[in-house]
Amino acid sequence: MNIVLFWNGVLLECSRRDFTRGYANSQQPGPIRTSRAMAIVHLAIHDAIAFKNGIPGAAYLNKKGIPHTVAAPPAGALDDVVAGAAVTTLKAMYPRYADFVDDSYDGGNNARFNYGEEIANALLAARVNDGSDVMLTPPQVVSPVYGQHRADPFMPGQPRLGLAWGNVTRFTGNAHKPLDPYPGQGLANLLTDPGYKADYDEVMQYGAAERRSRTAEQERMGVYWAYDGVMNLGVPPRLYNQIARKIVLNKSLSVARTAEIFAQLNVAMADAGIDAWHYKYLYDLWRPVVGIRAEAAPYGDPFWSPLGAPQTNVTGRSTFTPPFPAYPSGHATFGAALFQSLRLALNPSANPLTTADVMAEENGAGPVEASESFTFVSDELDGIAFDSNSSVRQKVPISFSNFARPIWENSVSRIFLGVHWRFDGLPRNAADNIGGVPLGLAIGKEVHDFFNSGTSLGGPA
Repeated sequence: MNIVLFWNGVLLECSRRDFTRGYANSQQPGPIRTSRAMAIVHLAIHDAIAFKNGIPGAAYLNKKGIPHTVAAPPAGALDDVVAGAAVTTLKAMYPRYADFVDDSYDGGNNARFNYGEEIANALLAARVNDGSDVMLTPPQVVSPVYGQHRADPFMPGQPRLGLAWGNVTRFTGNAHKPLDPYPGQGLANLLTDPGYKADYDEVMQYGAAERRSRTAEQERMGVYWAYDGVMNLGVPPRLYNQIARKIVLNKSLSVARTAEIFAQLNVAMADAGIDAWHYKYLYDLWRPVVGIRAEAAPYGDPFWSPLGAPQTNVTGRSTFTPPFPAYPSGHATFGAALFQSLRLALNPSANPLTTADVMAEENGAGPVEASESFTFVSDELDGIAFDSNSSVRQKVPISFSNFARPIWENSVSRIFLGVHWRFDGLPRNAADNIGGVPLGLAIGKEVHDFFNSGTSLGGPA
């Protein structure tokens, strides 16, 4: 197996265990800390290969101008160097699984391993004071105002996740990518904005606990993309890495090219988490379960409940909405950043994906892009995972003919769970810079340009 994919597999298993009862978990809680951890591991692998292959100009450390000292590379196999980088960062991110990580490496503590370890330690040192150690889960606002995020009424003790995560140092550019306010932001009555009202009516009808207008296929979308920190599955960055693995496996890529792609897509998701959470707490918008209940008659429904994030592999749980503000959607931002990264890395002759490309998928699957076609089975619908009513879910393989389609489906899936407004992911007008999709697409492009500035580890793309 490609050595990069091998260590990516170890990383994904560490992440799965981190959200599984019976393990010493919660080391990288939530999607934001997970995305940071995955970026650090894959950057260490990327730079270990860059230095070992004698192309230091491609190294992330050098592109960022981070002071470090790296000795001349030792002779011998690349695998041990990559192992040194991977093992060191994995144990730093997931120290409670150190034995599992060590067991994944069958080599010795040799000079090549130590060389990879040295590079990993330089990257870890560069992230020590990046702001990620700030408390993640303070209590909710005591007296929230109209439109402001607050705890899910079905979980009144719910904290706020990632209040200061927007201050974490980004991995690429210094500034957050721009994002416009959500429709109606600042109005005394949000429903007077037609865009907000349209999305309000939509989620009330399609995201309710009772099916109403939601079709079985729309509910499938909601569950398929969920990964809401649940038992055995974890969070979206793990899902998106699983998808990337499935796509890359069929490409017969070199180790260096694989390393660059996985570093790029994981850095894109890490910056997506930082930027999305910056705007989440800047705009601090309530979720549908709060907003729909809080509005006055005739539009409000004080008893409305969402289908909610799937309570996978745990029985007897009730509806659940994630513990952070709605706008923009983390799912939409992460997913758009991922597929933009893959588009630019694997299909360099194609143009970057746009919001218009994604919105065109609303009317059915778009054009077939042979290099982007893939079939994937989500762990949410793998024939093993079970629902909160204890029934085993059906195995449902889903095929996609291009990368715009999964971005669209991933974004709107949150409407059908009732945990997001449409504009959290996508605008109604493709020219508007509203939602996680345009934000994630911009981040994916920024990260691709960064990795391909000057020398590139995997060659021109």
